[in-house]
Amino acid sequence: MAPTLHAILPLRGIVLLPGMIRPVAVGRPATRRALRAAEDGARLVAIPQIDPDEEDALRAAFPTMGVEARLVEVVWLPDGQASVLLEGVQRMHRDGDPTEEDGVLLAPFRPHADPPVDPDDLAAAATLDGVLREFTGAEGLRDDEHDVVVSPTDDPGRVAEHAAQLLDLTWAQRLEILEAPTVHDRLTLLLDAAATAIAARRLSLEMEGRVQQAMDRSQREYHLREQIKALRAELGDAGPEDEADDFEQRIKDAGMPEEAEKEAMREVHRLRRIASDSAEHHIARTWLETVCSFPWSTTTDDDNSLAHAQEVLDTDHHGLDEVKERILEYLAVRQLRADAQGAILCMVGAPGVGKTSLGRSVARALGRGFARVSLGGIKDESEIRGHRRTYIGAMPGRIVQALIRAGSRNPVLVLDEIDKVGADVRGDPASALLEVLDPAQNKAFTDHYLDLPVDLSQVLFLATANLVDPIPLALYDRFEILEIPGYTEEEKVTIAFQHLLPRQASEHGLREDQLHISDKAMHRIVQDHTREAGLRNLDRQLARVCRKVARQVTEGRTRPARIQPGNLEKWLGPPRYFLDVDDRDDQPGVVIGLAWTATGGDILYIECLQMPGRAGLKLTGSLGDVMKESAEAARSWLLAHHDRLGLTPESFDSLLHLHVPAGAIPKDGPSAGVSMLTALASRLTGRAVRPGLAMTGEITLRGKVLPVGGIKEKVLAARRAGVREILIPRHNEKDLIDIPKEARRDLTLHTVDTIDEVLALALVSPRS
Repeated sequence: MAPTLHAILPLRGIVLLPGMIRPVAVGRPATRRALRAAEDGARLVAIPQIDPDEEDALRAAFPTMGVEARLVEVVWLPDGQASVLLEGVQRMHRDGDPTEEDGVLLAPFRPHADPPVDPDDLAAAATLDGVLREFTGAEGLRDDEHDVVVSPTDDPGRVAEHAAQLLDLTWAQRLEILEAPTVHDRLTLLLDAAATAIAARRLSLEMEGRVQQAMDRSQREYHLREQIKALRAELGDAGPEDEADDFEQRIKDAGMPEEAEKEAMREVHRLRRIASDSAEHHIARTWLETVCSFPWSTTTDDDNSLAHAQEVLDTDHHGLDEVKERILEYLAVRQLRADAQGAILCMVGAPGVGKTSLGRSVARALGRGFARVSLGGIKDESEIRGHRRTYIGAMPGRIVQALIRAGSRNPVLVLDEIDKVGADVRGDPASALLEVLDPAQNKAFTDHYLDLPVDLSQVLFLATANLVDPIPLALYDRFEILEIPGYTEEEKVTIAFQHLLPRQASEHGLREDQLHISDKAMHRIVQDHTREAGLRNLDRQLARVCRKVARQVTEGRTRPARIQPGNLEKWLGPPRYFLDVDDRDDQPGVVIGLAWTATGGDILYIECLQMPGRAGLKLTGSLGDVMKESAEAARSWLLAHHDRLGLTPESFDSLLHLHVPAGAIPKDGPSAGVSMLTALASRLTGRAVRPGLAMTGEITLRGKVLPVGGIKEKVLAARRAGVREILIPRHNEKDLIDIPKEARRDLTLHTVDTIDEVLALALVSPRS
């Protein structure tokens, strides 16, 4: 028969054989086009790729043998892919190379004709059928059930097809069977595969028998052990003495207080009387392991050199001079009086400014052990005090666990994220911390699991938080708040070169001469790819650069990678942040406010629109009650003093819509009062706000501007966003001393006392 053109359906990892019905997932463009062609009437040949990993079907290599396929069912999915049920009809031989037409592979095929069947083929088919019966019999099928699964036939070719579907063959075996030119060759291959399957099944049955024998033997040993236990009980034998003796020696070496040692010894004597496979034995053993691991008498000698402490802090952290000075004062007092019980330092700041690492530096400066206790999200008092031993899965509280990890009774413990401690029906962890942090009580802190007094008076506690407000008042009273502000751009660049980049390069296996980032490029990374008070995003961006360089090095790059502003987009992609103030027009009603969040300072746009409607004020943008009240107060003041702005009472008869973008983010606080009032005044008078001016402050109905918090964070956020002129309450002028000199040089700062001063400064003259 002359060959005819057929559409090729390439298959990866699948070999379709005649008589086989197989589901196939179609997703590649070439296979989808072939499937469409088959639906339009083209004859289809399913043929496996020789290289299953080749993604492009148009470039794949194929064997000369395929199978004519019939589409039993086609289901097209919404994403353009399809689930197809294919039935193999007959073998097809390819008589030429595939060609592409409209994205579909076509090739000339003719049906493959097997040589006439001879007596050897009939004998091989009968043998194969017998082996298949043994195989299905081993799987639990009777002969009549086998005949249902494998239809009886005298055709050797059909027997081979049944065997190929029944046996668990590999892809390579199926491909070899597909390419076999004669029935005799296929029968020979399948006889080998069937014999292997039968041998594997026999081995599996033999192993199952051995496992059963082992289980029977284990059961017998279990009964014997139970009899031995009964005999020991009759004889008064205590059982495993070695373990108890080991615990007894460890208790004597631990240097426990008298009360703790007596209780531990009592538990050891109890352990001797408990059967080793009982639950009580496990509970007692775990308790003794915890008690013996606790550092009852292990202490470290403090390094009292303030010069060394200063060196460690300066090495580990750039800037933060006020914070370092307070830590050194704290250490100096403890040096003069070791039993001094001063306030516990609580470092408050945005994520990534170095609160936890400061605690680690303090430990390194003193030569003490260090442990971090993560408190974020815990709501169970047992997390602090521990669980009662009677509970299944009981364990000591996090304080005791931290002391065990630190390995001494006088480590530095950092109570991390203390502002995120919650409370529910299981108790209040913050209340449990009162005893931990109270010098009058923590000399005999009792963990519920140990049920023994633990001396915490020598532990140096430090706490960290993002916000002060969520900290419970009783717990807050035990802290001395140490605010850690965000970093300026210059500080971030310095820290990146001195700390972040060397550490990331080392972690990624890079040498110092394999990566160079210019100073201008580092400034661009800080400006265009990070906008935060801390350093975590900057650290992630430098890690991205190091990963890309590491890949190039492993691929054979010998020249050092030089990062310049011109090629920065190649390494980090397009900029993620832009100077928003540069893109705003000078239309009335748009004001730049300043906000203080848990992640540091940020700029906040406030927009006002006047429209026909019932007189009133509409507020949107997920505003809290305090912000809504500030907006109402702003409208009331403007209405009461309309003549100062050249307005009439009728000017307020329309509907004023005040919106704060980023509506999905909740916002609250009084510091947006000045910004809201300026936006309303700007819209009502038609006078635009001075370009590039940002402001913050609380207002009163008397026309006063009251001070607000977070001035430093807000000013630094405005500078990061490109603002160069800022308006703040005059009472906040004292806070400007905390702003770095390089930031103040770039900014023009205005201080005001009254709303009249705000409007005179903020509103520009109307256009002529």
